[in-house]
Amino acid sequence: MKTISITIDEYLNDAARLEAKRRGISKSELIRRGLLHMLQDDAPTADDDPWTALAGFGPEGVTVEPGEIDDVVYGT
Repeated sequence: MKTISITIDEYLNDAARLEAKRRGISKSELIRRGLLHMLQDDAPTADDDPWTALAGFGPEGVTVEPGEIDDVVYGT
């Protein structure tokens, strides 16, 4: 294992401490899991990534075939 130092604000530190306690793990383990989750995420969904939502992607499960956009947008 590699030891690193990070700087976080008090609110984030307190929230991490409480969440780690709730899960019964250390803050270090909580941070490792969070980092691993972020690095393994191939394609963020609209729910996870605000930029994707702003780009016009719909929620998972919504599909639009070429030529159907007017039906989907305008209900024609």
